[in-house]
Order: sequence, then structure tokens, then C-alpha cells
Amino acid sequence: MASGRSGLVSSGASVNPAVLATIPIGGYGGDVAVSADGARTYVPLRTGKVVAIDTASRQVVATIATNGQPYAMALTPDGARGYATDMTAQYVLALDTMNNRVIQSIPVGIIARPILTPAVAVSRDGTRAYVTAATVNDDRLFVIDTATNTIVGNQVLPIHPAGVAVSPDGRQVYVAGCKLACIDGTFLVVDAASTSVVSQTPLPAAPDGVVLAPDGSRAYMPNGLDATVGVIDLATKTVTRIAVDAQPIGIAVDPRGSFVYVTSFAMASVSVIDTRSAAVVRKIAVNQGPRAIAVSPDGRFGYVTHSSPTCSVIDLGRVPGGS
Repeated sequence: MASGRSGLVSSGASVNPAVLATIPIGGYGGDVAVSADGARTYVPLRTGKVVAIDTASRQVVATIATNGQPYAMALTPDGARGYATDMTAQYVLALDTMNNRVIQSIPVGIIARPILTPAVAVSRDGTRAYVTAATVNDDRLFVIDTATNTIVGNQVLPIHPAGVAVSPDGRQVYVAGCKLACIDGTFLVVDAASTSVVSQTPLPAAPDGVVLAPDGSRAYMPNGLDATVGVIDLATKTVTRIAVDAQPIGIAVDPRGSFVYVTSFAMASVSVIDTRSAAVVRKIAVNQGPRAIAVSPDGRFGYVTHSSPTCSVIDLGRVPGGS
């Protein structure tokens, strides 16, 4: 899952030839997700819709009307179902992506205080969706059974969550966030079966989201106020940081785990991190206000949302040091 903070101001930058297309999507896209077959890209819009982009024609080909403000989204492995969180933190929207409709609005409570960013992740076997939200009294992790679209787990969290991810074997859930005034961060390991918090690891900066390496060995977190990407070795819980452009808020890992792509809102750029050297090997200029990013299953293309009604397509094969 990718995310970001509101109220950021972007500076200008020239667009790199690697940007193949800028697709009008009719609204501000808080997140972006690509289907496992690479045929469609989905963007939840704060205007109350989720749009589907055909990746071959690079055009919006379907719209799913929803209530509320869909913000973060994750797809099941077969691409038949999507789960979107509502920015008001009141619902999780179960979406039928084959028929372009909302199957069910699953209530998770009424927001009574600010939430960093709602987040959602789906297990690799597609049986569970994990959602973070801020309810009346506390922050929580909800577990949804995707067969019945019912909540089967509900865990109070000791942090304000900003991102969630699931281990490849589905046994652990990882939640990145911060405590109190969010001066620094905390990384939680949650047992997926019991939803109990197994461990807490302090982070030197407050994260804006979290993604995993494909093999589940490391977690990567953009630190928007720190201009770094935090890296945690999940076996040793060792934490390191990699410097990137200012205000990194969106992050994605390529399918091979060779590169991490990070959007920097303030600099209108995408930093390419080589995971072997743990260093930035390339920076791609993109349109202003880049937010979320997703990579196609073959690693060739990146899809970037902006603080504007557009989604950019990046040819990662044209990027030296890229996929």
C-alpha cells in the first residue's frame, strides 16, 4: 500500500522522456493499484469514484461510483475484487472490478479525530484484507474475510497507522506509523491469526506508508518529513535510511525486488533505489505533485498519481538503472 500527507506544495520540474503518457482521470487520486495481469490500473478518487485505466490504450475505460471518499486501494490476486478505504474512515468498500460496482460498504466506525492516511493490504492468497482506521477512541487494524466481506478481526493499535502490508506467507501483518505527535515512528509486527501485536520497533522518522520486498525480507517506508526512505530488515529488525528528494510520500517495489521507486512531492521526481547497493541510482522528473506509485507486474511501467486529476505512465525500461 502507497500513501501521503495533505497540504503539501509542489515545485516545478521538467518532464523526463521516460514519462510516456499523462492520463486525465477526472479527480485527485490518492492511491493506485495494478491488476496481476497488468491489463488494468485502478485509481480511487476523492470525488467518490474509482476509475479503471486500460493499460494498453492508456484510457479510462470504466468508473465505479461509490459513496464517501475512496483513498487507498488494494486488489485480490485474481483481480476480481478490490478493497478501498474511505478517507472519512467510516467504510471499507468491497468492489467487483469485473462488473464495475460496489458489492458492499463495510462499516468500521465513525472518525472522531484526524487519521494519517487510511491504508489497506490484501494477503497473497486473497482470503484476507487488512485495513487501518481511526475510530472514535483509538486507532485500529480490521481484518476482513474476503469470501463473506465481514470483519473477523479488530485490533487496537498502539500507534497512529500510516501503512499496512502482509508477509508473503500471510502469517504476519506489518503496520508502520507513529505515536503521539509523530516526531519519530514505530513499526509493528502483528500476528495475522490472533491480530495481537508481536513486536514494536522504534523508527528514527515518521513513515508515510510501507511496502515489502517480494521475498518478505525487508520493509521500505517513505519518510515525508525526513527526505529519506526507511529500510527495516525483518529478520534482525535493523533499521537504516536512504536519502531521497524532499517529501517522499509514495513508494513501490518492482516484482523482482531489485529496485524501489519513491515519489518526492516537493521535487516532482521519482527516485530509483537499487536494493543491492541501497543507494539512489536515478531520478526521474515527472509532473507536479506526484503522490502514489505502482509498478506493473512485468516491471516495465510505473503508474503515478498526482495532486491533480491525472495519472502518469513511466517507461521504467527507459530509465538507466531501472527495471
